[in-house]
Amino acid sequence: MTEHASVEAGRTVFLPTRAVRILSVLFGVAFTSLFLWSWFAVRKPDEWWVPYLFLGFVALSLCISPPVLSIEVDGIGSRFWWGREKKIRWEDVASLRYNTGNKVFTVCANDGRKISHAGFNAEPGLFQNEIRKRTRLPMKLTRPGTWKAETYEVPYEEVETEQE
Repeated sequence: MTEHASVEAGRTVFLPTRAVRILSVLFGVAFTSLFLWSWFAVRKPDEWWVPYLFLGFVALSLCISPPVLSIEVDGIGSRFWWGREKKIRWEDVASLRYNTGNKVFTVCANDGRKISHAGFNAEPGLFQNEIRKRTRLPMKLTRPGTWKAETYEVPYEEVETEQE
């Protein structure tokens, strides 16, 4: 079962997949439960650190949810659930990169900002194709090796569809 990107007025939204959302909620609930249990159950002075360990895992579980990605009329957007937003305008896109090992597609801006689709959001192929079509930039394809990674530059080629 694949999840699809939602098309809204003027933008396409790529939400995190349902499995990733469920997993992040389960981690949060499990580590919060373990924190509360250990806070009230630990009575020995030499085990004072155990609740804080689980509290650290609660904080980490809040950070594992990937951002909501969007392709808009004026650029690419990335929004985390806690409110942090990042935007790269089309004219600021400097390069496109794809790593075949971990399947991460990265859009790099002129000023060093990056937005990545790591496969945890819906429809990674559509995201990649839409950005390549709108930017018409070559893509740097990295293939990891045992000792050294190989990087190739793949030029943009417009594919014409047969019209009837």
